[in-house]
Amino acid sequence: MEEREFHSKVYWLTFIFSILVIWVHSGNAELFLGPGAGDGWVGRAERLLGSGLGQFAVPGFFAVSAYLFYRGFSMKDLERKWKSRIRSVLLPYALWNGLYYAGYVAATRLPAAAAVVGKPPVPLNWEECFRAVFFYAYNPVFWYLFQLILLTALAPVLYFTLKNVWTGAAAAGLLAVFLGFNKNFPVLNGDALFYYGFGAFAALHGRKWVEGRLSPARGAVWAVVLAAAFGGIYLMGRIGGLLYGSALALIFFRLTGVCAFVLAVRLLHLPAAAEFMKNNFFLYAMHFAWVRLINKSAALLLPPVPWSALGAFVLMPFVLVVLCTIFARLGRRFCPGIYGFLSGGR
Repeated sequence: MEEREFHSKVYWLTFIFSILVIWVHSGNAELFLGPGAGDGWVGRAERLLGSGLGQFAVPGFFAVSAYLFYRGFSMKDLERKWKSRIRSVLLPYALWNGLYYAGYVAATRLPAAAAVVGKPPVPLNWEECFRAVFFYAYNPVFWYLFQLILLTALAPVLYFTLKNVWTGAAAAGLLAVFLGFNKNFPVLNGDALFYYGFGAFAALHGRKWVEGRLSPARGAVWAVVLAAAFGGIYLMGRIGGLLYGSALALIFFRLTGVCAFVLAVRLLHLPAAAEFMKNNFFLYAMHFAWVRLINKSAALLLPPVPWSALGAFVLMPFVLVVLCTIFARLGRRFCPGIYGFLSGGR
């Protein structure tokens, strides 16, 4: 696979994951239809798309981020990679968290906005500011970036563990056993480490599988393998199964789903990624507040009927992509420095 095609496929993949993340946070049945509506057919339909397909998005982000970090990696690249991630991850993380905090501080003190936000006045002090900026207190979707920062900091440990196939496989096995007993680490999420480690291992040892030529016949074989994996994980996760009651069932299921998305993007003859697909970080960072604002505003303006809720839910990613594209173009044109920080230099 040529370098240009590879990066185009990555943009496609992360764009799809971004759309799914928006649907995860766009559930609105009870907002439009009242308490208990989440158990009705609208709520079930939204969960099928949001919680069903959407559950593969963040594991996919972890795997793709790790693959890009460790693709062609050696220890001499560590300083350069860390410096790059400070600009592309750490600084935007702090800046967006600060903006969300400032937004909530302002909105909860303005009567008209407070009615939409639905929160009491947010404390304005240094302690709360620290909690917001460093621990994403008012930007819950950035738990992903918090975990990604921790995993990036662990690069030397992960590289020396995973650069050898056997030590990498042994570490994966030990982590699987640890997670299989529903254990976790104090700050680092074990499932995030598993997804990220999978992507890193693939970059270090499986580039020919990920980026090599994939014929339709070989793609069909991999599709059958993944379908069998889905079936096996489902059976093992049922009552009486080997993975019943274990977090591993869900982790393996989601990881298999990520592989299925990668396979689909590889097999499909997709056009080169459009420019609006390259704003995925900015889209991820801005979407949460806008989803809440649009859903709450739509619930006030539209009739409280099922099709209003479902229509707002289905259209939400497309509305957000349009808004993101407009903001990105305006940012690049009128305040490129600020936009550069907000987008992580992307």
